[in-house]
Amino acid sequence: MAHAHETTGDKLGGRLIAGIAINVLIFAVQMVGGVLSGSLALIADALHNVTDVASLSLSLVAFRVAKRPADERYTFAYRRAEVLAAAVNATLLLVIAAYVGYEALLRLAHPTPVGGTIMIAAAAFGAVANGAGAILLHTRDGNLNARSAMLHLMSDSVASIGVLLAGVAIRLWSLDIVDPLISLLISVWLFRESWRLVARTARILMQGVPEDVDMEAVRAAVLAVDGVAELHELRVWALSGADVVLSAHLVLDRSDISDATGVVTVVKDVLRDRFGVAHATIETECVAGGCSGCSARQS
Repeated sequence: MAHAHETTGDKLGGRLIAGIAINVLIFAVQMVGGVLSGSLALIADALHNVTDVASLSLSLVAFRVAKRPADERYTFAYRRAEVLAAAVNATLLLVIAAYVGYEALLRLAHPTPVGGTIMIAAAAFGAVANGAGAILLHTRDGNLNARSAMLHLMSDSVASIGVLLAGVAIRLWSLDIVDPLISLLISVWLFRESWRLVARTARILMQGVPEDVDMEAVRAAVLAVDGVAELHELRVWALSGADVVLSAHLVLDRSDISDATGVVTVVKDVLRDRFGVAHATIETECVAGGCSGCSARQS
């Protein structure tokens, strides 16, 4: 599991660089198209891609920092650099959503004529390129940094599709009002997705229990292990979107310290296999007090 995660991480750096290059190209194409067509929506979409370049660059820096090994000051290493980057990116997305919504309301009040053909071509290019970038950054390892970067590109792709559809409506039926209506829908969707990411990063930074971890199920699984009499001081949190950490105090119905070590090994296996706990620190004591102070840690 560790090897697979490391391989995915190694690929992520190159994918982020590719995403930055894609967004620089999209910005250039859409800005030229927006100026030539007179489309404010296309220019706004182009400027949105500037924020993506900044966002992806931040994600790349966080990715590099997160690969640093643990040291005397940061004993859990630098994995949360990626969570911080995700939080910043998600906050930036909320600001963008508010801006797009504001611009859409202004355009509803004062529609402006737009050249549909150039708008359609530039928006189509942006939709395809951003969609390809989002697919490139898609991972299944729970990396919030990669997810926030992917969400940026997905939002751009959806926004470009909205601009494209608005361009078609303008080209065929001269419906200038379609542009701000679609922009407003994009703003609502983007706000909802961004808020979810903000909530998830906040949970990690506040050391909350990960959403996919059922504390009662963890407690029941540990107490079901042969030799475990009691469980207390159970704490579960996450270093990043993928690394779950646990600490607990077990009271065992054993009197021999060697027996306690075997029970702890089984408990750690259960935690890893059933709940994805990457790091477990377990302190044990026997009912009779014979192995008080015995502890074990899984890394």
